[in-house]
Amino acid sequence: MFICCKSNKKLKVVQTQTQTPPLQAQPKQSKYQIRTSNDQDQHSTNLTNMEGTNDKINLSLQEVEKFILHDKKTIEQERELVTKLIELPDKTHLIEFNWAIAYTNYIKDAGIQPGEIRNKILYDKIKGKEELILDKDYVLVNDQVWNVLVNIYKGGPMLTINDLYRKSENNILDQSLKVFASPSIDDLDKKQAKIRNLKQMPIKELQIIGLENEIYFCYLNSVLQCLMGIPQLNYHFLYSYQSDCKLFSNAYTLLLKKSSKVHYKARLVAKELIKVLQKHFSIYEMHDSSELLLFILDKFKEEFFINNAPQFNKPEQCQFKQSLTFIDEIFYGQLTSFIKCTSCDKISQHQDPFYDLSLPLVGKNFMQRKLTIQECLSNYFKEELIEGEWTCSFCNQKLRNIKRRVKITFTPNILVLQLKRFQSYPLKKKIKEPVIADMELNIKNFCVPEIVETKYELQAMIVHSGTIDQGHYVAVVKRNQNFYLFNDDEIERLLPNQINQIDSAYLFMYRRKSD
Repeated sequence: MFICCKSNKKLKVVQTQTQTPPLQAQPKQSKYQIRTSNDQDQHSTNLTNMEGTNDKINLSLQEVEKFILHDKKTIEQERELVTKLIELPDKTHLIEFNWAIAYTNYIKDAGIQPGEIRNKILYDKIKGKEELILDKDYVLVNDQVWNVLVNIYKGGPMLTINDLYRKSENNILDQSLKVFASPSIDDLDKKQAKIRNLKQMPIKELQIIGLENEIYFCYLNSVLQCLMGIPQLNYHFLYSYQSDCKLFSNAYTLLLKKSSKVHYKARLVAKELIKVLQKHFSIYEMHDSSELLLFILDKFKEEFFINNAPQFNKPEQCQFKQSLTFIDEIFYGQLTSFIKCTSCDKISQHQDPFYDLSLPLVGKNFMQRKLTIQECLSNYFKEELIEGEWTCSFCNQKLRNIKRRVKITFTPNILVLQLKRFQSYPLKKKIKEPVIADMELNIKNFCVPEIVETKYELQAMIVHSGTIDQGHYVAVVKRNQNFYLFNDDEIERLLPNQINQIDSAYLFMYRRKSD
């Protein structure tokens, strides 16, 4: 899936008949305005905050708010509203089963009012570590329905599916993970010893420059600005690598050398890199910045490994060390999934390398605060139920309804997080859910106990404005302890309060924090 600007001219703000330009959110206005949650379309706004949907439901936030605040609600109005809202996706909120039945009878037949929501029953069962069964103990509704019902009938408390997966002493899988046989601690120590911490690597800060956008290159310019904001990577390209037959690396290094010789806010064109890229795909069409980032990193890895693969004398040294490149030192991470067999009690494990994590968006609405990156990570790493049949690799027993837990077993120096804002199936749309970038992250809860360094700080963001078919990319990057907005060849220094208002970012880079 590819999304980028669709104009022969550089787009400062995408201007089409179908798109509302971002609102100005700062006292000091920049030529390009990054959308915040207040920048939703001023027309009828779908409660899912999704763009491009052709759902028949067309309720504005004002309509729902008006209904909730109205003193004289009729049961007919309530039935009509809830019937529409119940069809929306992302059913994440629990309602006690008997109350739900009583409410259904009331709303259908105008019978006895169900009274306050009795989720205290569910809360006590969760606290008592009892297992809850769907459609017996509780039903699931989306957060829009929950907010309407709790405002009308009061009661509570609010419980979501995440509450079902909280760690507890009787959670078999969580208990097992405390003593799991993941990559052994010796193996993890070997990897950590091989990969240096960022603070151990030499750095080179570059001049702050703009990149000209001759046609469709905003997706490329935003990625390059993020990479140039990593001083350890700059040093490696400028001083540490050999230039034999490395087209991508050579082209990128030439850009770095040029940027080291010009003045502040000078304008350059990454023409050498553009020439190399056009041999692999049509660079004059729309492309996705996240996919481009992984493509470039993969090409760097290939070129580094061909001539610079480290040699080891001992055969027992792991394959990971044999294929290590400098790109791995910066971006490599590892996930391990754990499944405990309920038949033989053994834990199956599977390791996967990652260079970015693609995080799904969890629906919120106007009644609740904005999502944070920490919440998106919590949703990504929550315990999940495996659909279908699973076969244990130890006892060959075939089982159903098996739970799986994923943990980080190796943390990268630069953690890249991408939000799943673009959907192509079943409906083609861009998800506009507002998400705030945490200035600092602690991913300890998502790592195995052996991982010690789990704190990160925000390094860069890529923001996409527009729709899935037409839009524009800009980058927000930390350079010399300050954040800058890079809108192709235009540059603006941002204040901390401006960073905190950005809620439409698409890709995030976090760097390991030095204590």
